[in-house]
Amino acid sequence: MQGAFLALGASALSGCTQTGGLKLTSAPTEVAAEKALAFPPPGGPAIVSVIERTFSNAVQQDIILSTDARSRGQNYIQVRYFGPASTPFAGASRLSTGMMTTAQAVGEMRSEFPTIRMSISPSFVQNNYGAFAYAYGTNPGSGDACLYGWQQIKAPDNAVRTFHYLGRIQTRVRFCQTGASRDALLSMMYHYTLTGAFDSVGWNPYGNIPPLDPAVGQLGRPIYAAGAGARLQPPMPAPVATPVRPVLRSLESQNTRPAVRRIEPVRPIVPAVAIPAPSMVTRSPLARTGLPAAAEPEPQTPPRAPQLPGPTATPAMPPAGGSETPQAPRPTSQLQQQGLTRMSSASPLQARPIIPAVPCTISPTSSCAGDL
Repeated sequence: MQGAFLALGASALSGCTQTGGLKLTSAPTEVAAEKALAFPPPGGPAIVSVIERTFSNAVQQDIILSTDARSRGQNYIQVRYFGPASTPFAGASRLSTGMMTTAQAVGEMRSEFPTIRMSISPSFVQNNYGAFAYAYGTNPGSGDACLYGWQQIKAPDNAVRTFHYLGRIQTRVRFCQTGASRDALLSMMYHYTLTGAFDSVGWNPYGNIPPLDPAVGQLGRPIYAAGAGARLQPPMPAPVATPVRPVLRSLESQNTRPAVRRIEPVRPIVPAVAIPAPSMVTRSPLARTGLPAAAEPEPQTPPRAPQLPGPTATPAMPPAGGSETPQAPRPTSQLQQQGLTRMSSASPLQARPIIPAVPCTISPTSSCAGDL
């Protein structure tokens, strides 16, 4: 009997020492914003809260960012650090280390953007940590533009086999903003900063340190301060003027349009009229008609040689004394001689030039052939 009471007393004492609390294998905890493993770009959206989950092989953080979009959901940067994690929970779950595929990304975007049609970009893009992929879409109803990007950072396979560059980092970015452009959203993927690391010698997902620029430490290779390079650099030499003639020739060779023909007015050709010298003595038709030499006939230019009439008799003029005695008519030869005499005796100032007629054509049928 006494032994039974002692057993009950021992069991009661042992029950008092147990806490009776619930044991958790893995639980999300909220940490301070300054303990975030990734930060948005300077001047970007503010950090609202940081939710951390610990796994047996990784540590995951969801950095919640502020948003002004009208679409459902929240902006965040999710980072997963794979390495020798030390969790205080027994039997913690293990996080998959497989690379993110396009099918997996499409499934995640369907749950994150149920009302927005996202398109995966086929372009190759790269930030300070390596290559990344992204999808972009807009919501015409709300005017929101959204981006979903993902990236995996790890050392090359040949370096991992040496057991010196173990570990990897996976990032996912969901970012929506009203009226934002594609470039404004991509700024998040290009300028976010990772700040965490595991305290292990073999953990290095970044690979080898890139070598320094060959210009460092060399003479004659100045390195300018950030933002002052354009003001401190030496002036560039003036460009050499290129000849213009080859350019003009190339333009002429490219001109395939026909040149405009210049139309000039056609003037009729007027034949020159040969005027004989005043010293030529020809038979004038005025002398044959009996008109005085001082008379000025109208010049005529017949198209062909005219047929001159033969000599005709002209009645004699009455004398100046007023007698009306008829006189015998004088021959034409005397009238011609009288006219020539008057022309020779006249003053050169008073005499008028006589334009001789067209010379008579000498032919057997011509009317002037008999005078010769």
